[in-house]
Amino acid sequence: MDAHARRRDHAAMPSLDLTDLELETAARACRSLAYQESEAAKRLENPTVRAPVENTAQRAAALAVKFERARKGVKSGPA
Repeated sequence: MDAHARRRDHAAMPSLDLTDLELETAARACRSLAYQESEAAKRLENPTVRAPVENTAQRAAALAVKFERARKGVKSGPA
């Protein structure tokens, strides 16, 4: 898939209308997943097996940051 197709697919996605509580819940779930996956990765000795688990932990942590930023935007938005 080329960059143009990715942009087109991304633009077609509807925006999510989440409440503050839903954003907090999603962020916590992502943080929990990131922690669990990073702990699982630490127990793996084989780097080939460990790398995908570490990548999952990093993606979950990055998604948590996005939810937390969105939550701050909801709090500071119009009341």
